[in-house]
Amino acid sequence: MNRLTIGAGVVLLGLAGCDSGPPGNSGAESPAAPANASAPAPVPAPAPAAAPAIVLEGAGLRIPGASPPRTVAFETPRAETIAALTKALGRAPSELGENEECGGGGGMQFAEWKDDLTAWFLDGQFAGWDSEGRLRTIEGVGIGSGRAEVAGLPGFEVEESTLGIEFRAGGLSGILESQAADAKVTHLWGGATCVFR
Repeated sequence: MNRLTIGAGVVLLGLAGCDSGPPGNSGAESPAAPANASAPAPVPAPAPAAAPAIVLEGAGLRIPGASPPRTVAFETPRAETIAALTKALGRAPSELGENEECGGGGGMQFAEWKDDLTAWFLDGQFAGWDSEGRLRTIEGVGIGSGRAEVAGLPGFEVEESTLGIEFRAGGLSGILESQAADAKVTHLWGGATCVFR
């Protein structure tokens, strides 16, 4: 330490000793807080979870964000169904087409929103849906759910069919990867779809 530093320290100590007022009351107002001092920023509250765009149901597809919320029920006209689902998902279908081998020989039309769902149409009306992975029921059941979750839906029953380990529950149908207690859902659909048995 050099002499200049020591001298400055002695001067500061001497000035501090000159205050003869009672402790805590020097007769002068406390200096204002520095301009750059600030109170800690409040911790923001977590944002509420966004409502799902579409909820899978046994009788159609629920759109909770619509005003008012609505269900696009089976037998809704094709154009109205596609318009409602396009608005809910925020994008047009990735593919529109027809499978002539479905629907008892008459063929079924479809509208696919890749990674979300395929809507199936018979005689110009919404007939069923296939989940493609991201959507869930109100109970949270979807592709990848465990057998125990599906078994909690009303009317759960399971059988071995030409499709595999097939189940029905809560108006839905699907396939489990095995008969194991921890088997996962690999396919999930509602209504009439293009399923080959």
